[in-house]
Amino acid sequence: MHSGDKFSPGNLLDCLKIRTEHEALELADRVESSMYTWRRKSCLSHSKSSWNKVKELMAETDHSDKNYLLAERAETLLFFLKQRYPELSQTSLDTCKIQYNQVFLAGYVYILIICNI
Repeated sequence: MHSGDKFSPGNLLDCLKIRTEHEALELADRVESSMYTWRRKSCLSHSKSSWNKVKELMAETDHSDKNYLLAERAETLLFFLKQRYPELSQTSLDTCKIQYNQVFLAGYVYILIICNI
């Protein structure tokens, strides 16, 4: 895969012939999960060290790395998909993030109540 390859998210979406909002949401879920997987692989392909090293590597990511390019394309495709279907509901990952944050906040509030802070 070369960085000079032409990628057209609009053409790709046209070829997929998405007929329903459910199909669009299913595609968004798959694209988003792939994007995060490729980003993680891109960061971890350099080294399997501590979290600080991973954060440093993320900042210094090789833009010619195959996983980095795939993640960028997935992000662009997801952006185009959300533009084409503005009424699209939240992806599964977004829903999980919200639920996780609610649980985290509930636990935090519980600790504050117990400690009388």
